[in-house]
Amino acid sequence: MRREPHAERIDGLTRLFGIVGNPVTQVKTPQLMNALFDAGGVNAVCLPFDIPVNVFEPTVAGLQALDNLDGLVVTVPHKVRAMSMVDAMSDAARRVGALNVMRRQPDGTWFGDLFDGTGLVQGLTRLGFDVRGRRVKQLGAGGAGAAVAHALAEAGAAGIALSDPRRELAEELSARLKRFYPDCAAQVDVDPASVAGVDLLVNCSPVGMKPGDGMPASFGALPAALQVVDIIMTPAETPLLKHARQCGCRATNGRPMIEGQLAAFANFFGIDMPATFSCFSDARV
Repeated sequence: MRREPHAERIDGLTRLFGIVGNPVTQVKTPQLMNALFDAGGVNAVCLPFDIPVNVFEPTVAGLQALDNLDGLVVTVPHKVRAMSMVDAMSDAARRVGALNVMRRQPDGTWFGDLFDGTGLVQGLTRLGFDVRGRRVKQLGAGGAGAAVAHALAEAGAAGIALSDPRRELAEELSARLKRFYPDCAAQVDVDPASVAGVDLLVNCSPVGMKPGDGMPASFGALPAALQVVDIIMTPAETPLLKHARQCGCRATNGRPMIEGQLAAFANFFGIDMPATFSCFSDARV
């Protein structure tokens, strides 16, 4: 069902999508998805649902019972528990042990997938950075970090050095990468500030998000050839990005990841994405 772009109405034929998290005040998905619907003339709307952890399963089950709900995006802290709410999932979601999107299938069952990492890989490709054969240093091995590391390994990264203050997370993620991607040299790095021989530095930790945060590691001068990504979106320029740009590095926040995810979401939900569509009004990354 299609409608004229920017039509200011919702009717009985409007299809529903949602993003579930706790909290959801920080999410960008509703704005981006709704802009995409308007650009493509799609009679659909995306809504945020703030679901406390203790009522996650029954609330999602209630949403899934709605006949006009076609899909859900899943954000923190529900990505792992969401696996129990689908009937089938992609290999990527199964390998990482989490999912961030689910859709209703034609037979009424639900299918889940994970695009956190693939969104970043696609975004880097559009920036002209090919992951294949590159050596990666990644800070943060939690939920988002796991998705990113798996996607980088699947895209052909030569090696990934993982650093996290919770060493057990880095060790567990390293073991999973070695199991699924034996050609990618995964290891735990106890020196988070070391970037010797590294082509891509990715910050998947939350350090840099709060006022007063410094860099996620005590970096010295970074080589100008280094590509730096901080997946944090707010603030737009974290201390790490500022330092990287002062060192002459190519540096970007989470925007390419968000753009890559949106394209993946559109494909997953069967939504045509106009070739000229941009989910951000400015050009800076």
